[in-house]
Formats: sequence, C-alpha cells, structure tokens
Amino acid sequence: MVRAQTETHCRYLGSALTALQAAMATSHLVQREQPSAAGLDALMEQAHAVILDALNQELQVLDITTAQYVIIVNLANARPESIAALCKLLAYDPGAMSRMVRRLERKGLVTRLRSPANSRAFTLELTAAGWSVYPQLTACITRVLDQVLADFTPDETRKLKQLLHKLLSKI
Repeated sequence: MVRAQTETHCRYLGSALTALQAAMATSHLVQREQPSAAGLDALMEQAHAVILDALNQELQVLDITTAQYVIIVNLANARPESIAALCKLLAYDPGAMSRMVRRLERKGLVTRLRSPANSRAFTLELTAAGWSVYPQLTACITRVLDQVLADFTPDETRKLKQLLHKLLSKI
C-alpha cells in the first residue's frame, strides 16, 4: 500500500514537475489578462526551484541529477514509445536529452533500443540497475515532499493536490 502511494506520488510529482517546467519555459510568452494570476508565475518558479534544489541534495548520494531523475521516473511510469516522445513529454531539447541518455547509459541505468515500429527511431528502457535504483528515487522524492509540505495541514495538502490536478487538466 505504501509503495503504491509512493509510486502514485512519484508519477504525480513527475507530471507536476513536467507541467511546471513547461509553464516556466513559456511563462514569458503568456500575456496575463487576469489580475489574480499576477505574480503566480514567480511563485510557481520559486516553488519549482525549492523542490528541485531539495531533490538535487537528496539525489547526490545516488549520483543522479534531477534531470536524470525525471527521465528515469518517466521511463518507469509513462513508458514513452520513443526518445522523441520523451523529449516532447518533458519539454527537453533533443541534444540535451541525448547527452543525458548517454550519461545514464554509462551508469548502466538505461539502454537504448531500436524501435520495432521505426528502424530510424530509438526507445529507452530501464536496465535491471535502473529498476533497482527506482525505489531509492521514490524514497528521495517522498522525503523532499514530506519536508516541503511539513507545515501543511492534511486539508491544505489535499487542496494543493486538487488545485494542481485542475492546473494539469488545463495544460
């Protein structure tokens, strides 16, 4: 039960981080028409930075960056059909993605395979080592979220989840 909740947390956080990254990448392009949204982009960017900084600290012992974490978690949960689809999902530059994938391959955490559907495309899969590090990654994000949300009441945490779900449904 705890493992299922942790995996759900990780999938949810991975989606939320991806949405926040996409929102931050395009926030300068969006014209604010609603006064209630004023300053929200800065708050979202600060929250994103705090979570990423705390996660980076947790991941150091595993020699994994947050960008690599996001790739591993998405490979474990979303199973994108190609590297290009993963780039699109995460809003990552293909060149940067290639470099991160090479690092993860050198660490033995992922493997690149030719796509059975398209011989010019590649898919990524977690290796046995990648699957074995995955529970440690979920433990890291759980510690970070517990720390970040420590001062939240259960009702505030539920409300935050509801609002994030609502935000994600619009993106």
